[in-house]
Amino acid sequence: MKNLKHLAYTGGAVTLALMVPDGTKSGDIVKLGAAGFYGIAQTDRVSADMAKTGKHPQGLIEGQASTFLPGIVMTVTAPAADIAAIAAFGKVDFDPATRKYVAPAGAAFIGYKLNANTVALRAN
Repeated sequence: MKNLKHLAYTGGAVTLALMVPDGTKSGDIVKLGAAGFYGIAQTDRVSADMAKTGKHPQGLIEGQASTFLPGIVMTVTAPAADIAAIAAFGKVDFDPATRKYVAPAGAAFIGYKLNANTVALRAN
């Protein structure tokens, strides 16, 4: 698949480095946006001190934690213009008639916006 970014081959879920609230600890449930999306921190949030001294998990930057996303089995690249109006971690629909990712409007609810051009696809 040409736009595939991440895939949970084990039937589990995708774990990604995401910005999380200050004080987040491994095992905390993390609210992502206002659309009912959540994750579970797998690492503590990287503090400024951890980042400065290099005592943080590899691949993370200050403010991030490795975050397990239950029910998200794949991420795909979406045209930035299609999802520009959707808030971070907002719900994304797919309109089969126009073949575009769209803000929720009664089309097929497929997942959540992660960043400017990435959609996290939910399991059915």
